[in-house]
Amino acid sequence: MTPAQEVDLTNLSALRNAVAATETLKLILDDDWFGDVETAIKTESASRTIPADPTGLLYDFSHPLRGADWFQQAQNLALAGRFDEINDERKLAIAFAGLDPLKTMLPLIDKRLTAFSGLKFKRETLAVKLAELKSARKALSFRNHLFELNVLGDLALRGVLVDVEDPATAVDGAMNLDGRDILVEATNTIQRVIPDFTGVFCGNPDVEIDQVVKKLRKKVAEGRQLARAGGKPAVLFLARTRMGAGRELADAALRESFRSSDFSALSGVVMADSYRLYVTSWRPGCSPDVPLTEAEATRLHEWYGIR
Repeated sequence: MTPAQEVDLTNLSALRNAVAATETLKLILDDDWFGDVETAIKTESASRTIPADPTGLLYDFSHPLRGADWFQQAQNLALAGRFDEINDERKLAIAFAGLDPLKTMLPLIDKRLTAFSGLKFKRETLAVKLAELKSARKALSFRNHLFELNVLGDLALRGVLVDVEDPATAVDGAMNLDGRDILVEATNTIQRVIPDFTGVFCGNPDVEIDQVVKKLRKKVAEGRQLARAGGKPAVLFLARTRMGAGRELADAALRESFRSSDFSALSGVVMADSYRLYVTSWRPGCSPDVPLTEAEATRLHEWYGIR
């Protein structure tokens, strides 16, 4: 077995233990899923994350300093809000490597899924969506399904989600922040625009911008979900994908789109750095058909403003 395979198996074991402690995620990523990934890692001549795990979860929830005692001690202090007690060298390590996603992002995702599954309305629809998520757990589309439930679950966790799968518009859901429904749609920029190789790369910014603009257009073009808002405000949650448009160029695409009347159905966009909905930015529309109230815009900024 190669050193890379051993690392992958160690990371898989850590992920498995963390998922086992969750309430809802363990029903999605079950023993069957972990068994398949383990077998794929062991049988690869050279361990490669993508063939072993098409979802990319093993890569996304790895951490370079996991297992180091000094990092664990520093992380425990950081998670307890005692950052001042960490020495400068370890603070620098946390600044560069971040905290272990198994301690931060994974529990949050599980809380969102649990909040979503615990909603009291449209129980059959909720069950279908959770079943779709589980059935996609071995496919590339898993992240797309997970992002949608991450968004709806986050709104459910905040107590503002009032509907899922609106029949009139086919949008993913609706939230109520200030006495009226706001349509909610969640989608990923799945197109790869950056080649997967090691070395220097010079890309075309127009390609990255166009990737985001095309995805926005698919949601607001004539006859699409948000184009049928029917006088209701609409907010799009858009997750960038790895090997896709960068944050700065995605923001440029939003600014360009908001200047066009073709996108006036959008009251605003929450841009997420990934399907995990962990790093986000909030961009209100410039001249939307239905503007958000000050209270609505303020809450969305507080929850999803640049952080």
